[in-house]
Amino acid sequence: MKILIAEDDELLRALLADFVSELGHEVKSAENGLELVKLAMAERPDLIITDLHMPEMEGSSMIAMLDLYPPLTGMPVIVISRATSSEIADMGIPVEIPILPKPFDFGRITAEVERVAHKNEHETGQNTCR
Repeated sequence: MKILIAEDDELLRALLADFVSELGHEVKSAENGLELVKLAMAERPDLIITDLHMPEMEGSSMIAMLDLYPPLTGMPVIVISRATSSEIADMGIPVEIPILPKPFDFGRITAEVERVAHKNEHETGQNTCR
């Protein structure tokens, strides 16, 4: 799968990108939501992994903006954030988007990425798992 990552912390972004690429996926990253929206329009990813609290554009605004661009509407997203439950509720994140807490658990990230890969495989008939 082609996966885009938005994370403003450079070290966490690199760690997450390395981990996801080691799962066998093509990974590109951005340091904020605005960069990721531009990258997503050009790359048409299979999955986006994002933080919520970032400069330039928050993750919640980025998710809403992606839904305004028809080729990216309904794009699978995984959120990894330190945001509290009440903050997340106030942001209006769609309930179908999994929200994983920071510090992140690599096992849970793997499970969510594999869930999306299997769903994509089932929908397209192509093997996206490696």
